Amino acid sequence: MSNLAAMIPVVLAISGVLIWLLYSRKNSAGSPHATAISAIDNGLPAPKHFRYFRQIRQALSSSDAEYLRQNAPMYVAQQALRERRGVALDFLKGLHEDFSNLSRLGRVIASLSPEISHKQEAERLKLTAKFQILYAVVWLRLYTGNLPVEQLERLTGLISRLSARMDEAMAEISAQAAGQFHEKLGT
Repeated sequence: MSNLAAMIPVVLAISGVLIWLLYSRKNSAGSPHATAISAIDNGLPAPKHFRYFRQIRQALSSSDAEYLRQNAPMYVAQQALRERRGVALDFLKGLHEDFSNLSRLGRVIASLSPEISHKQEAERLKLTAKFQILYAVVWLRLYTGNLPVEQLERLTGLISRLSARMDEAMAEISAQAAGQFHEKLGT
């Protein structure tokens, strides 16, 4: 009986926490439009890291590494190459941040769009899976000391194309909103 008496307060406490979490999540979620407006009001961060790929490509180039090996003491060249791999890992983290920001923007745009096709959602999921796999491969190669410049370029290109798509979608939503606004003024 004492085990049962000890379990009742624990079960009640856990139940209370779960109910509180569900209730607070429900209230904070709100409608999709409220979430979209909140995200716009808070300002969506724009992708910015992918634009620095040229500098990263130069730093990771084999000609740059060869120049270091020929013109610097061995320990300096090795230290510089290690630091460049560290910079490349930081760049990779920035690419992940860019992708996350664009993905969040895509969800906001989708909530503002009148119709979202299953094809578009499937494309978004496919793109996310492709990014995550390529990201993991590049991270693993960088972490093990390799310099996967071509794969970094593909990741950067993927983010660049996604950014362009988001710009197009925003322009389309703006045009639709302007058209609806003009229709309301005309009636």
